[in-house]
Amino acid sequence: MGRRIACPVVAIHGDHDPHPREGIEVPLAGVLDNFRLVTLERCGHKPWYERQSRESFFAILEGELAAR
Repeated sequence: MGRRIACPVVAIHGDHDPHPREGIEVPLAGVLDNFRLVTLERCGHKPWYERQSRESFFAILEGELAAR
């Protein structure tokens, strides 16, 4: 199903997320033509809740939406 996605996809992933980065990046990069993964330092699975990464998460999100 991923091969039918035509829009750019950006995954924002915390470097302390219990889900390994490779488990997200490898499968998605293999099926999506326009995929990019951004890693947030000192961040777990929910950056919008986390004090140290909240601002960075929303800045990346806003920048990606503004670029589209």
